[in-house]
Order: sequence, then structure tokens, then C-alpha cells
Amino acid sequence: MVLRSTSGGFLSLDPTTPAWETELTPMNRSDQALPQTFSVATLTLVLLMMIIALEAQAGNAVVLWLLGFHLHRNAFSIYILNLGGADFVFLCCHIIGSLEKLITSCHSSSSPIPSFFTTVLTFAYLTGLSFLSDISTEHCLSDLCPIWYRCHHPKRLSAIMCALLWALALLLSTLEGKYCGFLLMDFNRI
Repeated sequence: MVLRSTSGGFLSLDPTTPAWETELTPMNRSDQALPQTFSVATLTLVLLMMIIALEAQAGNAVVLWLLGFHLHRNAFSIYILNLGGADFVFLCCHIIGSLEKLITSCHSSSSPIPSFFTTVLTFAYLTGLSFLSDISTEHCLSDLCPIWYRCHHPKRLSAIMCALLWALALLLSTLEGKYCGFLLMDFNRI
């Protein structure tokens, strides 16, 4: 970046040099430039994603702690507890993926994440979306038919639905990872 002095004595940045094209030149112990393996934009996005995921993990941990051990359980708290668990797994996979991107961008060697992390990430994502739709359905049912919901709603229906949604999401993500994952494989290794 070039600084130019203006007539008022102020310094301003040269508008022709984009900020994203700034190059970092790391040096090793023998003062030789290391090969550039990452861009500033990629590093910024990965770090931002890591920070947001870690803050969300703290919030999910509080939700899991309160709903798991301290509050009385009803139909909605069971759904929220399971949604917090699915989000916790989803964010763990994102944090592991971001750490892998940071490690491969700082070092020239790559350590690929095993393929089952993609299946776990898909599993947690599908489960979270399923719980959100089930919470909405349950809420609509309690508003449209409040007397039936209060008197005739089965007590264990939310726990049964959560177990079914976990199993269905596991089945779908496993099938997707097994039968559709071949499109993402690198055939040069075979």
C-alpha cells in the first residue's frame, strides 16, 4: 500500500491497491521466504468461523446443562434439548474442519479429515432441521387444538419423535455418505 500526502498534510491510502491483495511473506529460520499457501481472505473467514462456532458452542453447552440437569421437562424442552445436542455435534464438526483448514494453510503438508466427518456433519445438520420442523408442528398443534393437546396428547410422544428423528437422520446421512460420496472422491489416489 502506498501512502500519499495531500495538500493538507494528511496521509491517505492509494485507492488503486485493493486490501485483499496484500501478501504476507513468512520467513523461516534461515530468512528464506516460505511458499505462500493461503490468502488473507481465506484465513480471515476461517478465523471468523472458528470464533463464531466457539461462542455458539458455549451457548449450546449452557442450554444442554440447564435442560439436561436443572429444569422440569415438558414436550418442548425435550425438543430443545435434542436440538441443542444436534447443534453441539454440528458445531464440533465445523470447528474440526476449521482447525484442519488452519493447519493446512500454515503448513505445506496436508492432513485430510476422514470422510466420516462429512457424514457426521450431514447427520447433525439433518437432525437439527428435523427438530426445528417438529417443534413448529408441535407448537401449531398446541395452538390450534389447545384442549386436545392438554388432555389427550401422549406424554412420551416428544421423546419417541426425537428418537425417530435421530434414527432417520442417521439413516439418510449414512446412505448419502455411502452412495453419493463417490462423486467427491479423488480417483487419483486409487
